[in-house]
Amino acid sequence: MEKAPLRLGIIGVGLVSQINHLPALKKRRDAEVVAICDDDLEKARGVSQKFGMGRVVADWEALLRADDIDAVIIATPNHLHAPMTMAALGYGKHVLCEKPPARNAAEAAQMADAARNAGKTLFYAMNNRFRSDVQVLKRYMERREFGQIFYAKTGWLRRRSDRRGPSWYQNKRSAGGGVLMDLGTQMLDLAFWLLGNPTVASVTATKYANDPRQEVEDTLAALLVFENGASLSLEVSWALLLEKNFPYLNLFGTHGAALLNPFRIHKELNGNLLNVTPALDSTKNIYKQSYEAELDHFIRCLTLGEKPIVTAEEGVALMKVIDAIYQSAEARREVRLY
Repeated sequence: MEKAPLRLGIIGVGLVSQINHLPALKKRRDAEVVAICDDDLEKARGVSQKFGMGRVVADWEALLRADDIDAVIIATPNHLHAPMTMAALGYGKHVLCEKPPARNAAEAAQMADAARNAGKTLFYAMNNRFRSDVQVLKRYMERREFGQIFYAKTGWLRRRSDRRGPSWYQNKRSAGGGVLMDLGTQMLDLAFWLLGNPTVASVTATKYANDPRQEVEDTLAALLVFENGASLSLEVSWALLLEKNFPYLNLFGTHGAALLNPFRIHKELNGNLLNVTPALDSTKNIYKQSYEAELDHFIRCLTLGEKPIVTAEEGVALMKVIDAIYQSAEARREVRLY
């Protein structure tokens, strides 16, 4: 007998829900969107009609109280992640929360505690971990094929002319910060995960805003030193005079190196540097595929008992580093974490 589908509620129907979550869920038979909630009811109704799924609810707490919902996707402004997640866990719902985990480490720790106390899954939407090229690279890293990684660099640089997202992105209370919260959390999470979550010993950072009246930064650079002596450089911006946007992550080890964008893997064999990059399916949209794979894993965790590869504890660790980066940039000095 076919198992009943997982019953989902979605809170927040902005672009990430409309472009990623809902199209991916519409294809599935093992999950059903029961209810949709947004503070813009007209938009919520339009989205519900477009995808042909879910009743429309105005009150997010009413959605969480509903007995016919097993799990929720929270895709709201950053300041709502903690209160909505903790409420959802309190009502016995599993949670997939969009990135960043929270505005700071204190909120992320409260969320992790709530998940532990409720005995429910709190899963952060770190979709980049599920990209096909990243999954291949993770297997290389697990086999230690690059030897000891001593230096890594990552970043996401965007043109000044490009749209920066909704207005709350520029509001420190709503977002918790600027480009570091938006793009930096994603690239740091990806780097930490590929590197095996090393302990960050210290950070040194600088941040900039084109308009000094801005509440949040639009460019930030940081150097992180790990306890094992390796280091990671990070640069993120919404506001550079570039020809095109450029997200990247490069790993350098004693026996080889790996680059994302473009995807390249090089290894030293018998004194020669060889390109050993495996072929990937170029017909798939790697961005959409990452969200589909992320949702597939989340659903399998809840229905089949798979172990989540994104955990609440990782969210706390990430936000501790984010807090230290902001502290360093504000104080203009190195900040030690341990």
